[in-house]
Amino acid sequence: MAIRIVTDSVADLPTSVAQAHDISVVPLYVVIDGKTYRDGVDIDADEFYARLVKAQSLPTTSQPTVADFQEVYQRLLDEGHSIVSVHVSSKLSGTLNSATQAKASLGNTERIQIVDSQLAGGAQGLLALNASRWAGEMTARHELAARVRDSIGNNHGFVLVDTLKYLEKGGRIGKAQAFLGSVLNFKPIITIRDGEAHPLERPRSRRRAHARIVDYVHRLAPISHIQVSYSTGRENALRIGASLADLVPPENFVHSRFGPVLGTHLGPNTIGVAVTQGRVETA
Repeated sequence: MAIRIVTDSVADLPTSVAQAHDISVVPLYVVIDGKTYRDGVDIDADEFYARLVKAQSLPTTSQPTVADFQEVYQRLLDEGHSIVSVHVSSKLSGTLNSATQAKASLGNTERIQIVDSQLAGGAQGLLALNASRWAGEMTARHELAARVRDSIGNNHGFVLVDTLKYLEKGGRIGKAQAFLGSVLNFKPIITIRDGEAHPLERPRSRRRAHARIVDYVHRLAPISHIQVSYSTGRENALRIGASLADLVPPENFVHSRFGPVLGTHLGPNTIGVAVTQGRVETA
């Protein structure tokens, strides 16, 4: 019997990475022009962003259902595994609530441990990845869940958005509302702190914003893992990634795309950099 990691699609882990680490990803939902899609399953990023900029009304998002989690949990339990389920901040989504209800419906089994990551996006993804690595070293699910919770503060994310209108309209603006009304000709950088969006800095140009994100990451060294994500504007993400490539081994560097759910709230031309503080673990 092994410990298996479950997360949700807000982590934006590439499918190949999730599969390589035996991580089960439960998709959230995005509704576009009245039609519902599973995040990262029924609609790909290119199609989504093409439709986002043309949509007459902003798409909406919703959490996975209790039944979605029941299906994943029951399959893993039937295979003889125990589960540590790591999810997007409960202040940003009801996903954690669906996971908790699913656990209770299965008899409130102690074989399932649920963790509120207090994060989103790449920082959540890195937390889930580290959990999967530690799962190979540990046999007690309670101890693994405790280690994951203890490590939350080592994961940081910086997001450069082209505009705050998507966060505002989607109701996920959080403390970053402090930037509203004062961001004309600025490029806001936000971070997730205490489970919600906080304002960090507002450089006057995208070039300056890129440099500031790189600087923030370098200040956190030593770093063990990095995830660079983008909505549109892949070249800019690659440029930032190249500036950070020497900080971690290639196998600890993840390139990803913001899927439709995060894309709904962040919008086009968004770049995110997430890091895990700490030294690279050696065998």
